Amino acid sequence: MVGLLTKNENILQQWKSIVQHRNTRHDIQANRSWMEVLRLGLPTSQQEGWRCTPLDRILDHNFTLAPPSELSSDIVEERSCRIDAVRLVFVDGLFSPVLSDSQHDPFDIHIISSESPRMRLQTPIHPDLFLHLTESLVGQITFIHLSREKKTIRPLYLLHITTGSSSDKLYTAGYRHYLQQDPGSELTVIEHYVTLNNLPHFTAARFTANISNYSTLKHYYLAFEDCKSYHVSHNDLHLGNGARAESHSFLLGSGVTCHQTSSQFQGEESHLRVNSLMLPMDTEICENRTWLEHIKGLCHSHQLHKTIVCDSARAIFNGMIKVYKHANKTYGQMNNRNLLLGSCAAVDTQPQLEIYNDDVKCGHGATVEYINEEQMFYLRSRGVHKDIAQRIIINAFFSELTELIPDVILKNTIIQRIHNRFLGGVS
Repeated sequence: MVGLLTKNENILQQWKSIVQHRNTRHDIQANRSWMEVLRLGLPTSQQEGWRCTPLDRILDHNFTLAPPSELSSDIVEERSCRIDAVRLVFVDGLFSPVLSDSQHDPFDIHIISSESPRMRLQTPIHPDLFLHLTESLVGQITFIHLSREKKTIRPLYLLHITTGSSSDKLYTAGYRHYLQQDPGSELTVIEHYVTLNNLPHFTAARFTANISNYSTLKHYYLAFEDCKSYHVSHNDLHLGNGARAESHSFLLGSGVTCHQTSSQFQGEESHLRVNSLMLPMDTEICENRTWLEHIKGLCHSHQLHKTIVCDSARAIFNGMIKVYKHANKTYGQMNNRNLLLGSCAAVDTQPQLEIYNDDVKCGHGATVEYINEEQMFYLRSRGVHKDIAQRIIINAFFSELTELIPDVILKNTIIQRIHNRFLGGVS
């Protein structure tokens, strides 16, 4: 027990050193977040909310900041999604103006450093330790503003490149983005996370969107980092009256991934779709949490979360729909479907409902299955090779999510990532 406490204290000291380095002007908000980290303390597997989370894998490292690095435009192009978009590039937690587009129209973008006074941001919907840690570690906040009635043609593409370390140090990067949509605006945001090299690192990221009345947001989250890395992230979506939002998360990398999407209906007659795909392989562990609050009535939410678990990997899903007392005429549906591709593959799923109103239509469901032998027999009887038949079934399983992506280049990028993982082309 003494050794465990000493280890925890050592990790907190490492994080504190990074926080102090980033927060040179003693930013009040960052300090408050750090105090929350200390108040909550490092969780243990004995705690209900963390019993399946592989904390030992994440915490058994020496956390430090990466040394300054200069990347060439060729490296950025190699790792970038070839999509027509307004591109912002971030390297090891910091914005790179040299590698980013200089023109941001119609977006109004400001990079707020720890040395500048921070604006007051939305209160977290369902915070946890890693959310407060991310707020403490970041050295910059990307503030994105879209004016009233603006409807963008090109998406906003946020590319994050994090450096791995060959030493016993775990390079640590924190990314923080805040989107303010004025009423009647429409846009698409793509967050893309990649590793510079095939070496370990720790990424902590948070994206917050304030979707004002009658605005529309499509948000794509692509976690494509190396299998030796560790990735924790949290998205917050706040919806006003008549707002429409889609959140699509593709968690296709990292040795350990912990991702959460928290959403809140703050106005009536709004619609939200939250989808995700997890693909852990080998001994990877991928955790996806969702938290949705129906505070106002006449709102609709649809969730579909799919998982393909290979080899000896493990997937964790924990979803909550909470309907408040005055949220009449609420519709909420959450489904989690899991496909196991290994005798040692495992999944823990826990969809939940918490309802305080009788005038609702809400439901949830979860399935865990192996490849259907009848489907395999049907394809094999028509001369399809076993490996190809298996690939056809897998493609049909995840295509329900990828077919919802209207941009062909973005969709093909995600599909290629999935295929490369199966072929061993990426770590």
